[in-house]
Amino acid sequence: MEEFHSGRSRLERRRQEELRESEKMEQGKASRESMDQNHEREQSASQRYLDEPSERTPARKEVSRPSAKRLQAGAGIIVRSGTRLASMTLNRFSQRRASRSNRTKEPVREAEAEQRLKKQPVPKKKRRFKSKLFGLLLLVLIAAVLFSSQPFTFLLIGSDARPGESLRGSRSDSLSVMQFVPLSRTIQLTSIPRDTYTPIACENGKKDKITHAFAYGGEDCTSSAVSGLLDQDIDSKIVISFDSFIGLIDEIGGVDLVSTGTFSEQDASGKANQYSFQKGKEYHMDGAMALAYSRHRKTDTDVARANRQSEVIQAVATHLMKPTGWSSIPGAHRYMKEEMNLDVSVRQMMTAGLSLALFSKREHLEVEGVSERMNGIFYDFPKEKELKDLRAKLDTTFYGTLKND
Repeated sequence: MEEFHSGRSRLERRRQEELRESEKMEQGKASRESMDQNHEREQSASQRYLDEPSERTPARKEVSRPSAKRLQAGAGIIVRSGTRLASMTLNRFSQRRASRSNRTKEPVREAEAEQRLKKQPVPKKKRRFKSKLFGLLLLVLIAAVLFSSQPFTFLLIGSDARPGESLRGSRSDSLSVMQFVPLSRTIQLTSIPRDTYTPIACENGKKDKITHAFAYGGEDCTSSAVSGLLDQDIDSKIVISFDSFIGLIDEIGGVDLVSTGTFSEQDASGKANQYSFQKGKEYHMDGAMALAYSRHRKTDTDVARANRQSEVIQAVATHLMKPTGWSSIPGAHRYMKEEMNLDVSVRQMMTAGLSLALFSKREHLEVEGVSERMNGIFYDFPKEKELKDLRAKLDTTFYGTLKND
């Protein structure tokens, strides 16, 4: 490259000298011809130099004029170098411009990110805590439902002891079995006529009226007799006398009932026609009035009487489940344990409450029998086929549902 540039400068000087010489030749016409001859000799020498570059001696200090091809090659190299330099300069400029724009955009992006964080309504930790709490409550609810989903059989024994009389030696005035089946959403009430002829377990299996079982051995003897008749385990029981019945209703402040029949009934002391009831009319009953309503059977059957008794029990439960009756629950439970020999576990109470809360369908069943005289005494002899069907209706599955559903 140095030889190329030195040769180029010498060529330009020679051309300037030639111009000056030509000017001198114009000024001096006399020496024109000699100058032309010299110029022609120089051109021929330069042409030979271009045509025969190999004849140049390397030891010669001065460099001859470059050829036209080398001039073109050098010009191309210069153009390409300039183009590369220009492209590199443009790239650097564009990179600097992009970096400047990115630096200006970074604060905006950070502000947008902060704004998005502010818009998040609930942190993840709080959401996780709420989801865990909800899952725990759901598990507790499921456990409570499973715990209280097993069927529960409850025996109600109504004694015929008059106010002030002892329960010992009295007979059962009414017998009803309530079966709570939450998973089938069913409450089955089975009434047993007091004169039903059945074996009495506490009397060595001797057959007699089931009402006499209470006189023989109290509530336990009656429970075993009912269990054998229905082929069902009795889970819990309660004994209701006239006095305790009146006291329970008064303890909770009375109950509201719509009469299902039209009749008159005596009071607890035996005075006739002390209470009158009209079908379809609603009454707020105290203890004495509720007892008269549930005891009446002169114009009805034992089934109708048992239905009225279940209506009173349902009214008591409904009253206690209302928010206005919650304050009466401790007193009512204490009264039933002390005065009615209530024997109910926590699970059984939960089962009964769950059945009532599910608005379970109530079914009224009865031990059907034929009244016949034997040895001068009337008995109700159960019908074998109907009794077998009744036992099947009360039977439940392993999972706690009714088999007949």
